[in-house]
Amino acid sequence: MQATKRATIVGETTSGGAHPTGQFDVGQGFLAFIPHSRSISPITKTDWEGTGVIPDVQVPADQALQKAIELIVDAKSK
Repeated sequence: MQATKRATIVGETTSGGAHPTGQFDVGQGFLAFIPHSRSISPITKTDWEGTGVIPDVQVPADQALQKAIELIVDAKSK
């Protein structure tokens, strides 16, 4: 949504988990979690694994909803 300019991201940078994992039994009660796919943006040709999504407007998570509402009200008044 951010890369296609369809949304303004408000809040904190995400943790960067873009490679879903699958659980595989490796025997003797052990499991391995192994990535089985990648999420690649068709716009940027990259993913957000390890870097996260950096918001357009950075605010603490507990203030993100209020800030988003402020941005919407400001945009509507223009």
